Amino acid sequence: MDEYQILPENTYDMDEKGFLLGKITKSKRVFPKDLKASEKLLGASQDGPREFITVVATICADGTALPPLLIYDSTSGSIQDSWVQDFNSNEHDAWFTSSPNGWTSDEIGFKWLEALFEKHTQDKARRDWRLLFVDGHGSHVTLKFLEWAQQHKLLVAVYPPHSTHTLQPLDVGCLAPLATYYSQLLEQQTRLSEG
Repeated sequence: MDEYQILPENTYDMDEKGFLLGKITKSKRVFPKDLKASEKLLGASQDGPREFITVVATICADGTALPPLLIYDSTSGSIQDSWVQDFNSNEHDAWFTSSPNGWTSDEIGFKWLEALFEKHTQDKARRDWRLLFVDGHGSHVTLKFLEWAQQHKLLVAVYPPHSTHTLQPLDVGCLAPLATYYSQLLEQQTRLSEG
């Protein structure tokens, strides 16, 4: 950081967290060992719908945050009106997209970098270098992603494999507790609605 004179206001941490939407229960199921090993069950051990959404969050060392990116599960590639009907763009700033599985991809990762990250960090950085910490997900370390970053005075630092649950501030302090609270709230709502 000293070599590039990177200031806290130009230091960012980005992470993504996936959420299954809908009913969650912890029913136990018994499957033949060979069927389970063949991976043909693909979610059969989970009750309820299997809709998935990914939240991509980015924080800055100066305490600010970039608008989140929400990636919806949509095979058509479009956002349904019902997904964003309660979103008020006058009160909140967020970006929305979709993928066939609700996960990030190389294309979505690059669009996030080029459109969202750059838009919300370039003025603050002026002509200074920026630093972005990411996990090792493939969409954050493509050649296109890294070359673009270098050309725009952005250093990309990748956390060591299997360490983000202890090292990454967004994972440890925000997204993991959010996922826990979300699961608890879903279970509570399910119990209340089932009487």
